[in-house]
Amino acid sequence: MKKVLSPVAKLVLCAVACNAMAANGNVKFTGEIVQSTCKIVDKDQSKEVFLGKYPTTAFPTTGSASGDKVFDISLGKCDEGNYTLRFDGNTPAGHPDLLAVTGGAVGVGVEILNNKGETLPISQEVTGPAEVTVTSGGDKPGTATFNLRARYKSYQNQITAGQANSNATFTIAYK
Repeated sequence: MKKVLSPVAKLVLCAVACNAMAANGNVKFTGEIVQSTCKIVDKDQSKEVFLGKYPTTAFPTTGSASGDKVFDISLGKCDEGNYTLRFDGNTPAGHPDLLAVTGGAVGVGVEILNNKGETLPISQEVTGPAEVTVTSGGDKPGTATFNLRARYKSYQNQITAGQANSNATFTIAYK
């Protein structure tokens, strides 16, 4: 009798254990590959923005900012649609909206803003603040410009003087 119960008990235990560990799900990936001739205008492929020289007293408290320096990134020969701009680079710990600086200055980073004064996040998915629409009509069909500003912004109450250089790469994406 032991031999008959043993296989039946094993079968019941296995069925219970399998049901307890089973999990089902589904992931659906969707998207589209598009043929686009959109390109960054040659003069904007490698930009240099001079932010200026500021005394440490220009940053008396956390969140103090220097004057804005205007720059842009232009697109040409684009298909009609929406395009986003993303900046990637090193950020100071705990400050994902600033680019870290090198060269000696401490407690300050570089902030990038759109023309409306909205901060662009660094190394994060961009929505809204850095988006342009390309149309086939108008004065310059197939073109668009990201109008931007950059400035120093302190993230500590006391900053240290020194060179404050930073570098970022940018990516244009068809949305």
